[in-house]
Amino acid sequence: MPLPFPQVMFPDVTFISPAFLRERGVRGLLLDIDGTLMQTRDALPRPEVLAWMERLRREGFFLYILSNNKHERRVRAFAEAMALPWQYLARKPLKKGFSRAFAQMGLSPAELAVVGDQIFTDMWGARRCGCHALLVESTDTYLWYFPLRRLLELPFRREKP
Repeated sequence: MPLPFPQVMFPDVTFISPAFLRERGVRGLLLDIDGTLMQTRDALPRPEVLAWMERLRREGFFLYILSNNKHERRVRAFAEAMALPWQYLARKPLKKGFSRAFAQMGLSPAELAVVGDQIFTDMWGARRCGCHALLVESTDTYLWYFPLRRLLELPFRREKP
């Protein structure tokens, strides 16, 4: 079983360029919401994140929301505001949610990158399914359990192709 190391780490999603993705054969992104695109308590991402998403779409990348959030209303509202396909309660790192996304997008795992802020859900799921694993710094550093989560993730918070 693959370990949950990210292949590449970024300080923020906006650092992931279309050129970087194309060089790796990526045609689509499976995006986490909370902690990745925006803070858990926010309704919409920062303007620069919205502009980044729009640029990717204009340049032909497929975007898909793959969230472990258990509140369908939150994920649906976000995805519909962005006009994106979505799943809530995806149960990452299990393969079932990823497989549904692959089928809906019509892309193979090798053509997809998972962009997320968590090692044991986003990165592990990406590695288990054969997707590119792109880790971003979490926007949710204010959460009470964040220091504990970081401590547990520390051995895996390094790039490993």
